[in-house]
Amino acid sequence: MSRALDIVGERWTLLIVRELMSGPKRYSDLAGTLVGIGTSLLANRLKQLDADGILTRRYVGPPVASTVYELTDVGQELANSLAPLAIWGVRHQISAGPDDHETYHVEWTLLFLSRMLRPAELSENYSYEVRVGDDAAWLTIRDGIASVAVNGVDGADAVVTTDPETMAAISGGRVAIGDAIGDGRVTVEGNPDALAFLLPVLEGVQERITARL
Repeated sequence: MSRALDIVGERWTLLIVRELMSGPKRYSDLAGTLVGIGTSLLANRLKQLDADGILTRRYVGPPVASTVYELTDVGQELANSLAPLAIWGVRHQISAGPDDHETYHVEWTLLFLSRMLRPAELSENYSYEVRVGDDAAWLTIRDGIASVAVNGVDGADAVVTTDPETMAAISGGRVAIGDAIGDGRVTVEGNPDALAFLLPVLEGVQERITARL
């Protein structure tokens, strides 16, 4: 634990890893999402994570034409280990939606959700747009792999809409997803087969969250 914290215990380090869980990002992308981090501190953290083998840099040609940062295999292993910490936080440190001074993106919830899915649960191919308040992200299940995107996926099979408070309660296992749909706090629309596939998958994740009590 001590040696692990020597690597990841600095402020912002794990949040940088979280941001890279959805794929490569430019320096400007990270700076724009990590509200409050200084540019020099971000540069130092990226340099150290590179030196520690957690992320790497590579150049992406047109149309991006920029250097991006992405997790290495070691970084992906670290990302997987963050899911239990995120669950602990949402269970015991978050009782409602974000405060006025806090930032929330649906992407973050979906990233940890996708890391908790089991291969046997990914037997179909569907894409979902998830809207929470004014923010949205996309969960795609293809060929046994779940991925998360912050840019629109053309022709999502279904749309799930809720508010930050309900998302916090569902993520923390305090409200069953089926109950939230039943009382209208979560609305679903789109392909009935896609929705019928998603509900038991989410219920399975909720059961695993509750089992961590």
